[in-house]
Amino acid sequence: MRALGVKDDNAFAEYLLMEAGVAVVPGSGFGAPGHMRISFACSMPTLEDALRRIERALAVAVAKRA
Repeated sequence: MRALGVKDDNAFAEYLLMEAGVAVVPGSGFGAPGHMRISFACSMPTLEDALRRIERALAVAVAKRA
């Protein structure tokens, strides 16, 4: 998260929601700061699409920091 310029798991979850349209739950709410919780209660195509969108959002963030 620091490498992307994001201060914590809450900010990272917000970034993913705004930039990738993917909702994750910050781990700090479950005693695991710096981690994310992701639900797998959906179809494989939906999960694959979400992972592609996360990958694109992270690539954009890395490119902006370079």
